[in-house]
Amino acid sequence: MRTFELVLLTLLALRLAAVLARGGSGAALRGLATVAVGAALVAHVALEGTRWPLLPAYALAVLLVALLPFERPHREAPRLRMGRNRRKRDPLPWGRALAGSVVLVLAALLGWVLPVPRLPAPTGAWAVGSVAFPLELVDARGAAVGAGGTTMVRLWYPSPRDDGATVASANAAPAAAPAAFGTAAQVAASAPPRFGTAAPWIERADRLLPAMAVSGGLPAWAFGHLGLVRSWSAWAAPLAPPADAAGWPVVTFDHGLGGFRSQNTFLAEELASHGAVVLAVEHPGGSLLTVLPDGTERPFEPLPRAEVPDYGAAVAALGARWTAETLAALKALRHVRPDGPLGAFAGALDLGRGVATGHSMGGAVAIDVCHAWDGCAAALALDGWWLPMDAARRAAGPDKPLVSVASDPAVGYFAQANRERFEAFVAGGAASVVDLVLDGSGHHDLNDTALLSPIADRFGHSTGPVPAASAFAALRELALAIVGATAAAPAGAPAAADATSAADATSALVASAALRAAADHPVLVPGDAAFAVSTPAERP
Repeated sequence: MRTFELVLLTLLALRLAAVLARGGSGAALRGLATVAVGAALVAHVALEGTRWPLLPAYALAVLLVALLPFERPHREAPRLRMGRNRRKRDPLPWGRALAGSVVLVLAALLGWVLPVPRLPAPTGAWAVGSVAFPLELVDARGAAVGAGGTTMVRLWYPSPRDDGATVASANAAPAAAPAAFGTAAQVAASAPPRFGTAAPWIERADRLLPAMAVSGGLPAWAFGHLGLVRSWSAWAAPLAPPADAAGWPVVTFDHGLGGFRSQNTFLAEELASHGAVVLAVEHPGGSLLTVLPDGTERPFEPLPRAEVPDYGAAVAALGARWTAETLAALKALRHVRPDGPLGAFAGALDLGRGVATGHSMGGAVAIDVCHAWDGCAAALALDGWWLPMDAARRAAGPDKPLVSVASDPAVGYFAQANRERFEAFVAGGAASVVDLVLDGSGHHDLNDTALLSPIADRFGHSTGPVPAASAFAALRELALAIVGATAAAPAGAPAAADATSAADATSALVASAALRAAADHPVLVPGDAAFAVSTPAERP
């Protein structure tokens, strides 16, 4: 719970205890406690914002403040050792205190079950900026790419800690933008900051949070409090000058089926704070809900049931569509114009040495993206769902280093067939693979939604006993190790032999870095003795 919420609940408990205090000292205690409750309520509303799980606490606070003028001191009996004088004391209002305590416990319980999640702070040397922009899903000839139409893309990037630095703002260029990125006004208006310059965790929370609640079988207002979640990014902050001439490395992120582009903010902000630009594409129709700057919505379109004959083909087509959309975003970012709304990124990105990441279905898409993206050096799949992967790619195996982190099979999410697909994919590849399991985790422990509730597993959310802090710390260090290894790897040479040698060196560096990171976190354990760390020569 947040600071002033805890203060308010504590003072309410003190105020209820003061109801039972006798004499003038009791009346004074009730008065002081009431003033403190009122002050805490005002500070909470002004600085943190209200949320519906604490409505019982708000009602109790208002009621206790309103009743204070009508509460008289409880008379004390004469101090005699014995006699009937003891019966002359006023009866204490136990009923009032008990009723208030029930309301207070209810508020505390609701506030604990439905908290305002606190994302972990980035640990890097850079501040973090963030911005979103609309992307037209068309190629150079105007033909539709992926789902076609328009989608939203979000960036996280390193920003100077000194905001006075003379660096162009990410969306401040006045000239017209390329058509792919929309207008400067659209970029600026895509997600107005809720907390001053703080970037929202979820843009257009007024639309997405009701959709999230309804998708979980809850009332539309049930997740309204998640609009209060603060990120550690500054909206449209200046982009820091690249640390070297090559530019900032780029990391792509693909969300899961029914997810949203900022679902792994804990990871994106960490990477950006250490000097990477993270690109997250919203896949319209496959995301929870895509909302464009003009308010147009593209709702989630569920897949056919698994027993339907064309289910596999529909899943494969969706995976191919998502891959095309992420590649289109990379291409647009590669050709961003200096005079456009994202002009600060022109010439500041190293798209020749990147990493593709994703969660669930996005994990499979990340491998396809990495294969097609000539600048991708490695892929990181977080509890990948392997059916959407391109069939030819799955048969050929990984051609670039892969680090896979699966949820704990003991917690249970994917069927055994998903694991078998992964092992078949790994067996035929030409690149090194590091196969890990996040011990004690469910499927959603690998993204931000692990923080939604401490009892989320009771309501169908796949979470396990692993502490979110431990899971996030392990995944962050693992991702940083992979990005660092790709930056240190030698660039491929034009000669085929030299290029092969460089690829082998990259594979070795990525695997070694991933293993070192995993060794520092007991929650990361080998996934399978035969595939935990393997090169083609080591595989059966």
